Amino acid sequence: MASVITAILLVSALASTALAATKVSFPFTPISAASLPWWIAKESRYYEKYGLDVDMIYVGASPVIIQAMLGGQAGVGAGGGPPLVSNVLQGGDVVQVATTVPYAIQSLIVKPEIRTPADLVGKRIGISRLGAIPHFTLQAIVKLHNVQGINIVQTGTTTQAITSLSQGLVDGIITSAPFTFRLMKDGYRELVSPKDFRKAGIEFLIQGLVTRKSYAGKNREVIIAMIKATMEGIKQIFVNEKHAKAVLAKYTRQIDPEILDQTHKFAVDVFIKDPTVTPGSIQPIVQQSAQFNLVDAKLAGSTPLSAYYDNSYIDEIKRSGWLAELWR
Repeated sequence: MASVITAILLVSALASTALAATKVSFPFTPISAASLPWWIAKESRYYEKYGLDVDMIYVGASPVIIQAMLGGQAGVGAGGGPPLVSNVLQGGDVVQVATTVPYAIQSLIVKPEIRTPADLVGKRIGISRLGAIPHFTLQAIVKLHNVQGINIVQTGTTTQAITSLSQGLVDGIITSAPFTFRLMKDGYRELVSPKDFRKAGIEFLIQGLVTRKSYAGKNREVIIAMIKATMEGIKQIFVNEKHAKAVLAKYTRQIDPEILDQTHKFAVDVFIKDPTVTPGSIQPIVQQSAQFNLVDAKLAGSTPLSAYYDNSYIDEIKRSGWLAELWR
């Protein structure tokens, strides 16, 4: 009888928690290692731990996430990079509230006959969408290697991009792990890698949490809960390799042990333990967005970097000692 009563109380408690959970629509991109913390948070029920009922919605490109948020379809989402900058300079109220990846992690994967950046002249390179992070990455490659005459093709989602490459519709694509490792194993060439960007000093915040200021002002506890769940997910990447690989395999549909191992090592290398947004990770995006004529250069120059982010949520988490305790 006691065990029955205990079970009833447990079910009642779980039901009560579910009823109290705040529903959150969370648009994210891409289907790659860059989204691993949120997938782990979902699979490990970290969202529920912090009182959230999160509906993760895959969106093919970061500009669409910003548009959806500005349209009121979501109050918090995954993102960063050029779409965030464009939104702020156009009067939007979406700001960065946490960083997960503060530097370029995408690669340019090309057909094996393309051996040097000079061979890109006249070639068709696939990106998800104009103005998205892959577009920005390709523009950085153009500038880095002074290559002209590349034909940009919008290929949509990662799956569509890989299909376009395999069918010969494009000569290369901008993508990231685990698909970089999968494509290289299939014989394609990694012409430009994240390491090349780091060597050249090219860095920019490409992934993290963004929110509408109007939403966050009324739902501060939701933003803090999302940051905590995200950081719990990142910790699991470092301390629970088996679980991280299992989640990665589920969401990316990659089952090759070698590729999963390479991708996990990649994730450990790129994710950071302190989600504070730094001016140094924002400034290159603003400068290069202006140089690539993605935004008004004069307006970008007169807008303070603090307009793009709000660290008050992370500061509150740090003051509570939660973040230090997480990594202890």
